[in-house]
Amino acid sequence: MHRIVIAVTALVCVILLLLLFVPLHVLQIKALRGDTVLYVERAQPGFQFSLGFMHSVEHCPVWDHLKVDDDYRMVTYATEFWSSRTGLPYAAFGDETFRVEGDHFIIENMHRVIPAINQWVDARYDNTIRFGDGREIKLASLAGDALLGITIEPVCLGYYIYHMALH
Repeated sequence: MHRIVIAVTALVCVILLLLLFVPLHVLQIKALRGDTVLYVERAQPGFQFSLGFMHSVEHCPVWDHLKVDDDYRMVTYATEFWSSRTGLPYAAFGDETFRVEGDHFIIENMHRVIPAINQWVDARYDNTIRFGDGREIKLASLAGDALLGITIEPVCLGYYIYHMALH
């Protein structure tokens, strides 16, 4: 009986250990100076999020809408903006569509693959990430005013569990 308990315990431990190496993908936000991981969120194909900020010249909000495609790439599929002047979009290209909705503009039907986003975050510009379920994070709350990197990374379950436990 004692050997069976040991064998079952060993088997359970091996299975749990192997589970830590299950591959998955995460949206990862890093402070690029210091290479510090600040945030991870599991990301599967269809995962959507938006990045918003206050435009530094026009002082209007801008929202870029992204999703993760079947190849685990970030793809911008739409952008919304409340002015179309200095440094802001002014037209759609290719199959994209440009429309006015109420007090702002939207470019849709975009398919711009973004390998990585390196963005200077400053509390004055209200840099925000909004997830498809409505949750929002003010990016400056993660590391202050800093250069952040946002990527989709292949990781193992153990890495994900470790970072979720830290935050």
